Amino acid sequence: MLAPDAILPDRPTVLTRAQAIAARATREGAGARAVSLDVLAASLLERVWRVERKEQDAKEAIDLYRAASKDMSLPGVCDAAIAGANLSGELARDASTTYAELYRGSHKNGVPAPCKARLEAEMSFLSAFRPPPQVLDAIDRGLEGEGAIERASDAGLRVSVVPKVTNVEQWSGPEGARVVVTLDGPARYQAGDEPSAQGKGARTYVELFGVDANGPARSSPMTGLVSQLKVEPTSTGARIALDLTGPGYRKVFHLLEPYRVIIDVAKNIPGQQKGTGKRTVARVVVDPGHGGNDPGAIGPTGAKEKDVTLDIAHKVAPALSRLGMAVTLTRDDDRYITLEERTARANGFGADLFISIHCNAAEKPARHGVETYVLDTTQDQIAGRVAARENATSQAANLELGGILANMRLADQAQRSNRMAELLQKSALASLANDYKDVTDGGVHPAGFYVLVGARMPAVLFETSYISNPEEEKRLTSDDYKGRLADAIVNAVKAYREGR
Repeated sequence: MLAPDAILPDRPTVLTRAQAIAARATREGAGARAVSLDVLAASLLERVWRVERKEQDAKEAIDLYRAASKDMSLPGVCDAAIAGANLSGELARDASTTYAELYRGSHKNGVPAPCKARLEAEMSFLSAFRPPPQVLDAIDRGLEGEGAIERASDAGLRVSVVPKVTNVEQWSGPEGARVVVTLDGPARYQAGDEPSAQGKGARTYVELFGVDANGPARSSPMTGLVSQLKVEPTSTGARIALDLTGPGYRKVFHLLEPYRVIIDVAKNIPGQQKGTGKRTVARVVVDPGHGGNDPGAIGPTGAKEKDVTLDIAHKVAPALSRLGMAVTLTRDDDRYITLEERTARANGFGADLFISIHCNAAEKPARHGVETYVLDTTQDQIAGRVAARENATSQAANLELGGILANMRLADQAQRSNRMAELLQKSALASLANDYKDVTDGGVHPAGFYVLVGARMPAVLFETSYISNPEEEKRLTSDDYKGRLADAIVNAVKAYREGR
């Protein structure tokens, strides 16, 4: 193992070692040993970032520092929380980001007094950069959902309103399933597993503490990996249980506005595609944004985003099929599909790529260009506004998404998503350049798009052009322009498959 002051080997070697250490931390689960391993992996990635300045290395280090800081009562966690906060602010070039991360750590349950004093001293030093109240409130709501804090009212009393299950949606496929539990308020939850009562596989479940199940026990059949979904009241709240037909991989997380708990199960853990040769791209899911009663952005003369995205998707699908790929659309006509269902369909299909198609919009009609996004945390205010619009949430909720995703360990997947996004952005500019000389390269950006959360494959969101710009709206209604955008997607997928 490298000593703290040792000379670093080449970047690929450091990344391999860091990933191996992080994997050991995951196998350790909770405890001081897992904390020390996460911190060690994070420190290696931070060091290589300081040498080569590749942003992805710093982001992975931040995720590992956050993972190490989950239980603030353990030894070494306070150092990890401060290191992660400082690195987050340094990467974002924004001291308010450092403050927000310190705030997150200091407001968790079980923080020892000496650690709390250290965190508050760091925050006091940065008091001039304290984020707006709505951002801090979003952090509190996220921590409450994780069970890391208990909220209080302004009078200092526990809030007595009992959250209630308002809706349970399910989607299943041969490769996986997703269940979305919507509540009318945040709640603490905990996931677990047990042998099936029928002995036909495992059962995975989520306990919702202090929650009204909104009725008696009820069950519904599912197909594929999950045979049955059950919702039932318990002595401590409510339980959501899924009976599996075989071994599975489970991930549980929550989203805000409205508050919902997402349960994803799949046959296999997302695998890494190593090497520089061709990548496996046998199945592609194309997601035309919006639809039905959600028109998306509307241009100055009335063009609707939902119509443009569907037209482009209908051009992409047959072209990819001719290249030998199995293609499915999240919607094939003008209907409303929730953001959670779009990703669920991609996971259930076992897709190797997920491409969500959108039209951008801005308050200023002059803004124009082609942009591509990947899932990540960001302090870019423009990217944050775009994500908030597509998510139909506040920017505060969008900023909190970074904390929610901290332990999802999407490092390898993020690298592949970034590569696909880069290829798509270049392909779009090349496809449009000859006849549309003034097309602006808006670049590739990270942002917190809910539609990409939980995707088990490389996923990108393609903002084709600004429908709020009069000239680009006119182009987006022409078959030629939409055809060129479709060609760009197809060529990018082909290049990605060939390992470029």
